[in-house]
Amino acid sequence: MSTEIVADKYSSAMLELASEQGSLVDIETDLLYVASVLEDQPELRSFLNNPVVTMDAKIALVGKIFSSAIQKVVLHFLYVMIKRGRYRFIDAAIRSFIKKSREARGIIEATVTVAEPLTDAMRGEVEAKLRAITGKDVILSVRQNPSIMGGLIIQIGDKRIDGSVARRLEELEKSLLKTDSIR
Repeated sequence: MSTEIVADKYSSAMLELASEQGSLVDIETDLLYVASVLEDQPELRSFLNNPVVTMDAKIALVGKIFSSAIQKVVLHFLYVMIKRGRYRFIDAAIRSFIKKSREARGIIEATVTVAEPLTDAMRGEVEAKLRAITGKDVILSVRQNPSIMGGLIIQIGDKRIDGSVARRLEELEKSLLKTDSIR
């Protein structure tokens, strides 16, 4: 089974449960914590992915690490994934849940690529403009890439708005070459 299918099944079940309990935000917060621990502790990920380690040992360690830090429903979510041998899909299921949870709450994620760091004021302007355009709250992540030379590139889902200086220069060059203005 593909990662997307497994992640979708588990995240959908968790989303339904969280919606019924009215705890989307709390469960999202707990799952973000789990994801950060898994990212910061590669040894834990290796332990969970080790086929020699028993399921009971994996569950015991996960319980020891997370039982006092997250809600029981999230802990049981992890247990179910481990018991069913889906531990290697935990990250994908968490990402899928967070995406679905935010969609359910009217929040979109946008990535902005800039040549130089954004000031707080500029960041606020970009967020406000995206909120006005989409009608949704925006969670903005900023990436820095000097090769775009200036301007910005906005990515929301599969939509991309490229207002970079590099792209404009490429278009100008194509236009000038097409009209034989440059020799």
